[in-house]
Amino acid sequence: MKEKIRDRRAVSPVVGVMLMLVVAVVLAAVVNSFAGGLAETEQKAPSASLSAHIKKEYDPYLGTVYYAIFEHLSGDPLPTKDLQIITYYTLPNGTVIKHITDKNSPLTHFAYGDIRVPFLNDMRGGWATTNPDVWFGNFTLMPGDIMETGSEYGSEGLSSLLGFNVTDPAYEFDRGSTVEIKILHVPSGKYILDKEVVVE
Repeated sequence: MKEKIRDRRAVSPVVGVMLMLVVAVVLAAVVNSFAGGLAETEQKAPSASLSAHIKKEYDPYLGTVYYAIFEHLSGDPLPTKDLQIITYYTLPNGTVIKHITDKNSPLTHFAYGDIRVPFLNDMRGGWATTNPDVWFGNFTLMPGDIMETGSEYGSEGLSSLLGFNVTDPAYEFDRGSTVEIKILHVPSGKYILDKEVVVE
């Protein structure tokens, strides 16, 4: 009488399929957990409408003055500690001057004192040179607020914001010159403002 040999090969494919299923479920859980973590850490960009202007004026005491004005027209409050102002100015020879202003930027020295520009235009806080609360990086820009580089302080504020001396003839900066201005919300990596501003 012949002994029957049991064929155990049929068990293998079933075990293999089960193992693949387990691996797939574990992988799906890991991916889902990772994606969820990313969603939690990524901040949503604030929604806000801003205007930006650069102006040239004549002051009887200071002479020709260049300054920038930013107005928060509507939308979410903007803590300036979370913002970077990035500017680009192209020289006649094609060289691009890029400059970044943030909460850690050095103070601009004026005859009346030091300020980090642009500062909050709010006379309730007194002169900007004596009130660090209105310096860029220290205040929250609310709808209706204006921040500026200060025409009453001369052109030093705008020079500090753009990264070059706007009154130096070598840069050929004047009415009609164009500056690209971007305002970056650093936590989200999104731009709140991206505009080419022509000097008025």
